[in-house]
Amino acid sequence: MSRYRKRRYSGYDSGHEAARRHIREAQEFSKEIGGTDKDVKDYFFKLGGRELEFILVQYGSKYGRDAEEYARKTMSNWKRGSTKMSGLVAKRLFDLLPPRMPLSKKYELAENIWKHFGPNSRHSYTIGPNADVSTISEGVSEKLDEVVTIYSVPENVRNRFNWLASGDVQRSEKLLNHFRQAEKSLAVEKINLEVPVLQRQVREHSDVTGRARSIILIHKHEVSVWVDGRLDTEIREGAPIEDQRRGPYPGSDSGSGLIWIAVVIGVILFFVFAAG
Repeated sequence: MSRYRKRRYSGYDSGHEAARRHIREAQEFSKEIGGTDKDVKDYFFKLGGRELEFILVQYGSKYGRDAEEYARKTMSNWKRGSTKMSGLVAKRLFDLLPPRMPLSKKYELAENIWKHFGPNSRHSYTIGPNADVSTISEGVSEKLDEVVTIYSVPENVRNRFNWLASGDVQRSEKLLNHFRQAEKSLAVEKINLEVPVLQRQVREHSDVTGRARSIILIHKHEVSVWVDGRLDTEIREGAPIEDQRRGPYPGSDSGSGLIWIAVVIGVILFFVFAAG
């Protein structure tokens, strides 16, 4: 093989390795920030006219003329997906664009960050068919408040909120509190809508429905509320517990099992006597 061909293949291999490295870096960056780089890219690709020109000039001013020229030349390929944006360019856009986004876009981006990095929790409650729903709503709200209040927001995430709020600490805290309150409000709203329906079902059809459950999912929080026909107005934290003194739930698994056993025994006896 000639020296020229060796040099050509060597350059080809190194170029491919660099491309793979840029893709890896982009994937790592996307994972680090919970995939929110996609929101920023989508916003960037929808820009046009004077707005796009302003951003490209700012990009060149901050990162150099060569970087600006490369962005202008590659813009259409990034849009089509024929050229993958490197992690370096993605990071630069992530630093440059959001402070210039409209407030509605900032909130949307902040919400996606919170959904990805916010805390998760699971809670269970068992209540009677005549229990006060507002009491359980307040209890769930307090639980979620505890989970979120003691949760320590990772430094890199807090920095994202600071950056979304243009470095204003008070506005950053308002953003965090906005999503904390939103989660609690959604949970309370769903409980107030769903649980009374289950309570009515258990009250009015206690012979077939002794127990019912509502599973409420709010982002990364799960709240299970059981309505137990034997508790009347009681509210307990945790899943239902079997209570032998009160007997099985009407229509519950244990009751259904006894019925099936009786049916099977009856069928067996019928065939025994018929054969006799």
